Amino acid sequence: MGQRTISSIGVVLIGLIPAWFGGWVFAVVFTGITAIAFREAIAITNPLPTLLKHLGLTLVVLAGVLAALNSDPQVFALVVALCVGAPLAAAMFLSEADGIETWTSTTSTALYLALPAHAAIDLRNAIDYPAHVWMKELAGVFPGVADASGGGLAWLLLAVLVTWLSDTFSYLVGKTWGQRKLLPRVSPNKTVEGALGGLVAAAFTAVACDVAFGMEVGVANAIGIGIVLGVVGQVGDLSESMLKRMRGVKDSGTFVPGHGGVLDRIDALIFVVVAAWLIAPLAT
Repeated sequence: MGQRTISSIGVVLIGLIPAWFGGWVFAVVFTGITAIAFREAIAITNPLPTLLKHLGLTLVVLAGVLAALNSDPQVFALVVALCVGAPLAAAMFLSEADGIETWTSTTSTALYLALPAHAAIDLRNAIDYPAHVWMKELAGVFPGVADASGGGLAWLLLAVLVTWLSDTFSYLVGKTWGQRKLLPRVSPNKTVEGALGGLVAAAFTAVACDVAFGMEVGVANAIGIGIVLGVVGQVGDLSESMLKRMRGVKDSGTFVPGHGGVLDRIDALIFVVVAAWLIAPLAT
């Protein structure tokens, strides 16, 4: 637990510090994280031919770059179109036996990481959401910090903190009081009690973020948003557990001491950040 906690704090800091600076600092860091996770994911799901491995990695990086350059909805549509069409075109140069399987594997894995890369960067760059005046004032103290007054930073912090605290309390509650297995076929150690503890933590975290960051969501809405993000995060966690169990793999890698690979650490966050990106325009 000690090593896991230290690793968790380290990963959170790696995410929060670039998020605070925003701009290209955050875009480069988060895109790099998702690129590493892509390499781990394809190693779990289906090792790809070199051509499609490099193509999928390029698509993930491109999604982050395009989000940093332009937040227009058409850019997001372009990302999706490229993740579907480019691997299919590349598969034509492979043998017939490999074509369909490698196309579907490349497309699904690229979308799995490219969409969170795009969503997280676009969310951080958002300028139309409410935020507390202290965020703008504090940002002005540090040269090079992207505008923190537009509310995008508040929503990104909400996603990160809900994910981290929900995961932490889910583990602690499950370890202490867990009795009933949640989904033993996928993740034998997770319990119903732990999942409920994680959702309670997610709700309280969302309310705290609403108050601290001046998001003007309201307590009732914040509770609902926290629960939704908590559920989405648990689905993301369980989804990666399912992939690993199907392949008989314990961890996605060894990049993070005490917690396996990068994908093991962000499996919930990549789902949550997409959900937060979709919810933010509806809640403000």
